[in-house]
Amino acid sequence: MNSINYLVSIESRGIKLGLERTKSMMKACNNPHLGLPVIQVVGTNGKGSVCAIIANILKTANYKTGLFTSPHLVHVNERIRINGESITDKEIDNFIQTYKLDIEKIKATFFETMTSLACWYFKKQNVDIAIMETGLGGRLDSASICEPLITVITPLSLDHMEILGETLREIAVEKAGAMKKNVLCLSAHQKSEVTETLQLEAAQKGTPLHFLNGRKKFEVNVNIPGKKQEENTNLALLALDHLNGFNIPASVIRKGLKTVKWHGRNQILQKNPLVIFDVAHNAEGLLCFLDYYQTFRVSGKSTLVLALNSRKRIKDIVPNLEDTFKHIICTETAGRNPMPANILGAHFSSEYPIEIIIDSTVAIRKGLDSLSFNDGMAILGTHGLGPAIMEIFKISFDSL
Repeated sequence: MNSINYLVSIESRGIKLGLERTKSMMKACNNPHLGLPVIQVVGTNGKGSVCAIIANILKTANYKTGLFTSPHLVHVNERIRINGESITDKEIDNFIQTYKLDIEKIKATFFETMTSLACWYFKKQNVDIAIMETGLGGRLDSASICEPLITVITPLSLDHMEILGETLREIAVEKAGAMKKNVLCLSAHQKSEVTETLQLEAAQKGTPLHFLNGRKKFEVNVNIPGKKQEENTNLALLALDHLNGFNIPASVIRKGLKTVKWHGRNQILQKNPLVIFDVAHNAEGLLCFLDYYQTFRVSGKSTLVLALNSRKRIKDIVPNLEDTFKHIICTETAGRNPMPANILGAHFSSEYPIEIIIDSTVAIRKGLDSLSFNDGMAILGTHGLGPAIMEIFKISFDSL
């Protein structure tokens, strides 16, 4: 079994929260996380975009910049990048061959192994800084083993409730677990109960906490479209503003914002007819996408191809989807815990015409075939749609 297939095979171990196995893995590979300059990004929606913006500006300022994000769209390599380029198969193979016995002995999960691999690779390549996206929660997430220069919290909403808690307050406590004593934490504007919870947790931990106050230092001109991305950009700029020891001129910030790429976020795949791909996979994310889609004022018919992971709760926003799209195709993807297409279809009202096409490539092609020049189509949901998008539109997600 090659190393990539091995990594994919241990994904079946699922999610196990807790830092003990990560600590053991780090120890096995000489604790590469210690002394690694890190910005850790925690939150519900917008984490990936904030990470990509910070990383691209630092890269533009000529700093060797590591970027660790999840999940991937097509290749597992996409999760670990330096200056926008994915880690090579050879480097992954080197790590797995060296530490496979440790991975097995420790029973490390896929994410724990990937976090260890990221830190090992960034240390080996002597990066100037690494931007680390937290996978799930914060308190018990593998990425929280790092000793960050700054912690960043994007907007919190209800997601992964079966793991993190049923209320915003419970979720905020889990996310706040990434805070460290005397390490500055910068948060996006949050709902009032989240703000109160974060303030309480910060006070208990001895964490200096500041919230984005809405004031703009720059005219935001970022290459990731959508109103929500302005907020993500301002949060990224706030983090860079507080990053000591790095020289980032205003001209570099503007260039970094203009050149940033982040696949699967309001990504326009074609125009006339308009086709947009977005990995909005929870209620909050889908509503943000709908706000963005409305700005195109599509004069023809709008089609939606939708695939989600199981346990996603979208019942409350189904009327919004039905109002926007006249044709909805429910599909499903490979990978862990996909929501079956017929169960996804059952979320919609009985009088609404839903098409169920299990194969996502067939579903997207069917949607495309139905489009006229003035129509629009959105392909939304899980990152698992990546392989079908790559095949149909002949694009790669390997470089940023």
